[in-house]
Amino acid sequence: MATALRSDEFEGQILQTAKHTWTLGRCVGRGTCSVVLEVVGMCNSSTNLKKGREIKGAVKIFKQGPQFEAAGVNEMEILEYLNRQGKSDNKAYVVHLLDYFSHRGLMHLAYERLSCNLHHILLKNSGEGLPLYIIKECSQHILRALSFLAASEVIHGDVKLSNIMWNANRGMFQLVDFALSFLQGNQPYQPLQSPGYQSPEVRVWNRLIADGTADRSYSRCCCASDTWSFAYVLWYIYTGRPGLRCEIDSSVCDMCIKDDPCIHFKEIKSHLPRDERKIPKEQHELFLDFLVRMIKCRPEQRVVPDDALQHRFLEPADGHQPIPSLSDLLLLPTTTLLLDNIYLENDSLKDVEETCAAFGVIRRITRGSEGKVLAVYYDADDCSRAHSALTGWIYNGRTVITCFYPAGKASDPGLFKPIIQYTGHDNERSDKLRKRSLDLQPDSSKGNHAKCTKSEQENSAVDLEPKQV
Repeated sequence: MATALRSDEFEGQILQTAKHTWTLGRCVGRGTCSVVLEVVGMCNSSTNLKKGREIKGAVKIFKQGPQFEAAGVNEMEILEYLNRQGKSDNKAYVVHLLDYFSHRGLMHLAYERLSCNLHHILLKNSGEGLPLYIIKECSQHILRALSFLAASEVIHGDVKLSNIMWNANRGMFQLVDFALSFLQGNQPYQPLQSPGYQSPEVRVWNRLIADGTADRSYSRCCCASDTWSFAYVLWYIYTGRPGLRCEIDSSVCDMCIKDDPCIHFKEIKSHLPRDERKIPKEQHELFLDFLVRMIKCRPEQRVVPDDALQHRFLEPADGHQPIPSLSDLLLLPTTTLLLDNIYLENDSLKDVEETCAAFGVIRRITRGSEGKVLAVYYDADDCSRAHSALTGWIYNGRTVITCFYPAGKASDPGLFKPIIQYTGHDNERSDKLRKRSLDLQPDSSKGNHAKCTKSEQENSAVDLEPKQV
């Protein structure tokens, strides 16, 4: 039996590989097979164009024991295989492996740093269903990841809430944890998928594994098995509740034999909780139609990721879904900070710019519609620090409220239209501004950090539309 890993044994260690020098930090997560620690790395390869550049990442350290070591090696090999695949825009939605090595007999895998998983995001939202724009964003990104896996003939094998994470610096959801993944036709003799996300064919496989009678030549586990799991993820983040399933004797229900809506879909639909988000009926019906195409007992009947991406539910719903509130926008940290209730003196951004630059290097800062300013940071951690410090700042006698702005091409244009023309600053100026303002704190001339009430944040809808002149 493997002994539990103590994260404090690793914290502060400096580990050097051919590619990087890693400094291990605090523990940020634990799993069945491993612990995850924050790391800061420096590129030291002479052939690396980014030599000397600091990297913020996370390292997964696998427990000792044959089962855990095999999981670590398998994850490394699958991610290395995926990295060798041809160029594809969809590859970005799979977590990027930066380095791998063994230390003290333990397998270490280093990744780019991610912010939070879907389970954490639900907890931030008090366990309630997420805003529609986040559900659509997640759907688009993970379906692209599944499309890339299908094209590479890789089955993930464990799609669930905790294995879908938000990358704040890139502004995208990514699929993580490939310890159970395998190539089509090379299925390992082990159980697949987590309870609550198991497709009918996986449940059959897991029973055969338990009985010792499994034969992969007869297994029906495939890329469509991941699609089934993702459907239950979507139901969870739409309702805030796990999807229930019928217990039936056969792996294929009578409804699927008739090509009618699957009995498992009817079961989860019958337990639809009361929804306070005021989602338009058309959008709700489109979501259900989107889901029913993924929940089919027969793998070959399920919609493939590329076709699912063309579904009407994922089309922009301009004017047909609730405008996000400030509390909605706080669920996903980004590199862009929206400061609301900023009314400038002499039409100058200088004071606001210097205050924002105290928290990190700014890529650009711009005016939005009336009372709004956008500060774009290079690093999402800096943006988060600025948000914590500047919410409640009194500027020109007004209380400033801040939130994260989901700037980027993936945002729904119906909700997040471009509201400014960027007149940003070059990197050199931003760096100089940061250096001379690191010790700058908002003082009495700019107001204090009195905090706004929770109700002010939750009830304030963000007016992102430009004012008509």
